[in-house]
Amino acid sequence: MTRVKESSRPPKSFQPLLWGLRWSSLDTWKDREVIILAALNEGELEHLRWVIKTYGVGEIKRVLSRRLETEFYPESRNLARVLFSISRFRHAR
Repeated sequence: MTRVKESSRPPKSFQPLLWGLRWSSLDTWKDREVIILAALNEGELEHLRWVIKTYGVGEIKRVLSRRLETEFYPESRNLARVLFSISRFRHAR
């Protein structure tokens, strides 16, 4: 079950984290992988809370498990392991 409304956007506080994306065409559901990764790597507690509330722990875990280990800062990787019980990340595509 999806908690995200169609064609919605994250809060304005995400704009600095998603500077490489066109804000006007950003879609919360379609761009969830980039949003989740940015919140984990660059975000603050408010960003993580919004991501958890919006996508749910299960979806976040699925998204992060598919990402390469090198896409995370070491501290973010450890945080993901603790918060979302991710045992390992991918090493190659």
